[in-house]
Amino acid sequence: MMSPHSKGRARGTALAAVVPLLLLAACSSGTASFDGEDGEIRMMVNLTDNLDQAYWEKLVAPFEEETGLKVRIEGPTGKSVAESFPQQLAAGTAPEVIQSIFPDEDTAPELVDLSGESWAKDTPMFDEYAMDGKHYAVGVGTQTQSLVYYNRTAFEKAGISEPPATWDELDDALAALKKAGYTPMQTAGDFQTGLQLQQLYHPALNQLRPEWQTAVSEEKVSVGELYEPAFERYADWIGEGYIAKSDVGLSPSQADGNFIAGKVGLYTNGSWFAATLNQAEDLPFEVGVFSPPAADGKSYPGPQGATMANPYMVRAGTGDEDGARQLVEYLVTDEKAVDAQLGSDGVFRKGADLEQSAVDAQIQSVLDDAPALVAVGEGQGDIRLPVTGFNPKFTEVAQSLYTGAGPADAAKAIDQWVDENR
Repeated sequence: MMSPHSKGRARGTALAAVVPLLLLAACSSGTASFDGEDGEIRMMVNLTDNLDQAYWEKLVAPFEEETGLKVRIEGPTGKSVAESFPQQLAAGTAPEVIQSIFPDEDTAPELVDLSGESWAKDTPMFDEYAMDGKHYAVGVGTQTQSLVYYNRTAFEKAGISEPPATWDELDDALAALKKAGYTPMQTAGDFQTGLQLQQLYHPALNQLRPEWQTAVSEEKVSVGELYEPAFERYADWIGEGYIAKSDVGLSPSQADGNFIAGKVGLYTNGSWFAATLNQAEDLPFEVGVFSPPAADGKSYPGPQGATMANPYMVRAGTGDEDGARQLVEYLVTDEKAVDAQLGSDGVFRKGADLEQSAVDAQIQSVLDDAPALVAVGEGQGDIRLPVTGFNPKFTEVAQSLYTGAGPADAAKAIDQWVDENR
């Protein structure tokens, strides 16, 4: 059976295949290197419209002033950091610090294990991203996945006094919203169909079967067995008209627009959607945010699906490995540096105390109240499914419920795919 890290191995191998293996061996043995100038630390980051070169240079400026070290900000040489880092490792040109990606079995031997660093232990999701007991990645915060945004005006008109905390309460809320003339629950096509169903079910699923991805990898349970109750409820919602069948043909941006226009009661999305709401002007309603229902008989709220956000890794054997460690420590523990990175692209951190929008403050509350943060989708670190490409396949299966497949058919289809792709 494929180990929990087989996904990482397959992905890393594919990325590294474009470069000669002899060069990779040379890099691993230390015979090739491309360190920066003395006193300079190279850091590769994903540059975006809002997180541009100037943003990163401003972020590291206090560190440079305090330590006397120079940080050279570099964008990826390929399409992304994920593509560029394995290529640069093989060529012996990899930087000292790598931002935005996670280790896999190919890259882990080239990275510093931060397990012994006292400052790293309290960073977000430190243990959740461990690989074989080692910690190669530390993050600034999390992207919270399992959030339900709702229209407070719609709730008031529908006579709903509190956000639903159980699945029966959610069913009742959807019925009331439909009767009040709203689209009860907004969804879309593309990746969003399957993602939303996973986001909604994460808290309950992880109460019923903690670390379920590992259980699937160890063949103790099947994905279909775990998700069939969710497929059954979702199919009922489609049948009742709580989710419009035509919504599966919408783009996620169109779905965003419907919610912002005030036509929708409930909209499942991640913390990144807060940025869209914060930029919208003159919303015709007040936005609320809550955690999805807990499993029947379990306490509310349940564990929150989340991913480590703004992760950093340190390459081993660099010219200034100690300086690189200091830089990463600064980025993930310095209060001002952390605050500067929070809020961008939906990044939040448990216990953070900074000025926030009304929506951001509610997300912060959901995050702070969550009893645990748990692996999502294919998983992370040692908690992984034994397959790659799970999320696109799950979306395909979820969308089949719109076209006549039953819940048992969906469960069978996802199990067959997992079995064929282990």
